Amino acid sequence: MATVRTRIAPSPTGIPHIGNTRTALFSYLLAKKNSGQFILRIEDTDQKRLVPESLEAIYEIHDFLKLIPDEDPRKGGPSGPYIQTQRLDLYQKYAQELLEKGVAYQKEGAIRIKMPKQGYTSWNDLVQGKISIPNQEVDDKVLLKSNGIPTYHLAVVVDDHLMNISHIIRGVEWISSTPVHLHLYQALGWQVPIIAHVPLLLGPDKTKLSKRHGAKSVLEYRDDGYLPEAINNFLFYLGNSYQDNSAILTLKQMAQIFDETKLQKQNAIFDIEKLQFFNKQWIKRLTPAELLPRLKPFLPSPWVVKDSLLLQIIPLTQERLTTLKDFPTLTNYFFSSPDYTSISFTSKQHLIDARAVLSQTEWNKSAIESSLQQLTDTHQYHRGQFFMDLRLAITGQKITPPLTESMLILGQQQILSRLDTVIKLI
Repeated sequence: MATVRTRIAPSPTGIPHIGNTRTALFSYLLAKKNSGQFILRIEDTDQKRLVPESLEAIYEIHDFLKLIPDEDPRKGGPSGPYIQTQRLDLYQKYAQELLEKGVAYQKEGAIRIKMPKQGYTSWNDLVQGKISIPNQEVDDKVLLKSNGIPTYHLAVVVDDHLMNISHIIRGVEWISSTPVHLHLYQALGWQVPIIAHVPLLLGPDKTKLSKRHGAKSVLEYRDDGYLPEAINNFLFYLGNSYQDNSAILTLKQMAQIFDETKLQKQNAIFDIEKLQFFNKQWIKRLTPAELLPRLKPFLPSPWVVKDSLLLQIIPLTQERLTTLKDFPTLTNYFFSSPDYTSISFTSKQHLIDARAVLSQTEWNKSAIESSLQQLTDTHQYHRGQFFMDLRLAITGQKITPPLTESMLILGQQQILSRLDTVIKLI
């Protein structure tokens, strides 16, 4: 096929697993690398297990990660409809054709494929290499249920052919089903797409990936403050390799370097610390103006904060943020006075002297730092203890963005007021 057309075909029986999203990313990159099309198809024939909110979640994931399909149920296209339960007449038509050709048979109202019982079904998998499965190990799978609803095996073959899919990327768990699909292609006289079965995702302990390894859906990562750029960057290296697997890449850059022939056969290790690394790097790369709208959903609802103030604070915190969710914890002292009830100070005198000096100091970075330096030198105060007391009095926290810059944003009157409060308490 001259045009590369890939697809992702999730079932709305739950929120897509992170592994499904990795497959979507690879399919998207392959299409974009070749100036082809990426299709989103909804496989909803398992009506008993449908979860109503799943469909919207599927769309949200693609929109959030910018894996925008060229054709999908929302925008339509030449191959529509893109939801399987709206294509039932097509499956029934081809099931009947298979019956007439003698490669399928009817049993108890259902139509089953008639698999050969001798020999092997073999194919060259783009990732796994040559695969051969004894035909005697493959059951006569149901293709069309007695109620007229197709199973995955018939629907996926019919849809991939009619939608002109050139490459199928899917998980290794579908290898055992491939002989059925290949026999359907052969029986119907259709060209078989290139098939790539990508490896499993495992936790760092080499066991099946689960929530205890930090694995969640993309929407949960979004709500935990991970950037879409970071998630894509992280997923790109799961079963794929480029340089030292730490390069910070945009979607466009990934598409340029993606090589489907170099996808790895071995299982990929999902390491949440690697995702955190990419998230930190992407947060640093964004300008304060770019980060501002992304941070706003994570501000506590009582906070009413001007953009101008946030734009002053963001540069102080970017180096320290692992996720966007960290921002309120690091910066809450800008928006409300600290709670001092459980804080221990080394010396009340530190704060009395600091208050006296700061009340007479010009309010700029150089003057504040020079005055406090002179104070510690004059009284021979232990610098670490002195500045920790001052930091705790101003912020209520041991670890904060740079103290002087924080003081400048808070303003001289607010700093003196907080020092007065602490001095009265201790």
